[in-house]
Amino acid sequence: MSANDEPRKPGIYLLLLALQILGAIAFIWQTLPEFRHIAVNPGEPLPRDDLSDIKMFGVLLLMQIPFWCRVRLVPIPFRYPSAMLQHAFLFLGRLSFIFGSALFGILVFRHLPELERSAEFGLMARRGVILIGCLFALFCTSLEVERLGQVFEPGPRD
Repeated sequence: MSANDEPRKPGIYLLLLALQILGAIAFIWQTLPEFRHIAVNPGEPLPRDDLSDIKMFGVLLLMQIPFWCRVRLVPIPFRYPSAMLQHAFLFLGRLSFIFGSALFGILVFRHLPELERSAEFGLMARRGVILIGCLFALFCTSLEVERLGQVFEPGPRD
């Protein structure tokens, strides 16, 4: 049974969306100090913090599990035209990925080229996988908000 065959469940949909948005906020909140460190000290490895890595993995799960449950099981329950809501959600969907894009850009184009040779490869690889996973989850969340915006598209005018 696909998501479109099920009855509309606005409460479940809103819960799943709220969990994704909560995960996106937690991702930004958690990585903001690291973003600042990388921006100010390019090439200097971040201090080892296993608890932070575990939190980031938890954020990744918090964003991905509700996203895929929504995609597979719960249709978007709203279907009425509103140009204002459409534009607001499309804007928020695109705006939500700006931090992820900025983080990726500063990491790849500023930090990695100047990284010290003494940096621990295993730690970098683990953090890199978690970061790419979180950026993908942030992309999925922004895509979900844009999908919500698309259901408010007004019909053609006469």
